[in-house]
Amino acid sequence: MDELCQVLSDNVNYAVDFIRDNFDGIEVSKPEGTYMLFLHCEAYCKAHGITIDDLIKRGWDVGVAWQQGAPFHDPWGIRMNLALPHTIVKEAMTRLKQYVF
Repeated sequence: MDELCQVLSDNVNYAVDFIRDNFDGIEVSKPEGTYMLFLHCEAYCKAHGITIDDLIKRGWDVGVAWQQGAPFHDPWGIRMNLALPHTIVKEAMTRLKQYVF
């Protein structure tokens, strides 16, 4: 259990730092007690003239499985599951940087 908690913590820290450093217009904060990360994408979408659905599709098109945040009370949100091996989280962030944002 300790190893799992460390992997989740490392994934959250890595993803939050990567998003803050690389994705202008995307708001993110560290979750408390969960491995689900929420991205607020309103500023990014409006600055680039796209909808949240367009942004979500861009991620899916490059193999990043994420979810619409509207069911979680954020119409401009995206929900990401970080309960993955760290190498996969790093690959997802790389794909998002190269192809989506």
